[in-house]
Formats: sequence, C-alpha cells, structure tokens
Amino acid sequence: MYTKEYYWFSQYMIITSTLVLTIIWSILPSSSDEHTPQQFISTILDIFPQRRWIITLESIMLMGMLCTYTGLLMYNEDSLTPPLDSLCTVTDAGGQLVIEDDTDVLVKRWAFKETSGIYDLPLMDACQLLYLYDNEDLSR
Repeated sequence: MYTKEYYWFSQYMIITSTLVLTIIWSILPSSSDEHTPQQFISTILDIFPQRRWIITLESIMLMGMLCTYTGLLMYNEDSLTPPLDSLCTVTDAGGQLVIEDDTDVLVKRWAFKETSGIYDLPLMDACQLLYLYDNEDLSR
C-alpha cells in the first residue's frame, strides 16, 4: 500500500547521503594538521577512491545531464510540436470544427448548444483584425 512512499524516501536518503559523503570527501584535508587525528583521516581516505575521481565522476554526470537536456529539447521541438498548418495549433482537443453549408442546419445543430462548434473567421482574417491595427485606432 505504501510502497511508493518508502521507495521515494529511500531514494531521497540514498541521494542525500551520497551528496553529503561527496562533499565531505572533497573537503577533507589530504595532509593532517596537529588538530586532526592522523589515524581517523587516513582510515577515511583509505575507504574512498582517489580524490581525482570526484572531479571525473562529477564531470561525467554534468556532461550526461547536458546531453540529456539537449536531447529532450530537440525531441520536444521536432516530435511533440505540431506543425503550423495543423488544426490543433488553433483549437484545443475539445473543439469541434463546424463545416455546414446550410444555415438552418448550422443554427439547429450548433448555434445554441453549450459546447458550440468552432465556426469563425478564417485565421488570417482574425489575425489581421486583431494585430494589424492599433488599439487606439479602433477605440475612436
């Protein structure tokens, strides 16, 4: 029942502890001073790999993230964006395009319904009416 909550919590804890260990690993001094115990630092440094691997792993993860974000952007632009001549760039999925030649059928079937069909000016005429003239010219 609560498997997803445990999964996300354990993932959060693993990622957070990995981040904390990476930060501690990167800021530990390589040589010991008089204030730090020599045995403790040498034990911790023996457990972890060499320090140059932190730069290598972080660089690999950063380049992987860059490639992933670039790939997702290209996929969204090329595959998920509808072409400009598609009807879904003008209407939404719930819109019903009305193509009726007879005016009586148009009024009886579409005009006074709650979800009226889309029967309007052509797109270029609507754009010309909205954007060609300034708002000040229309208010006079």
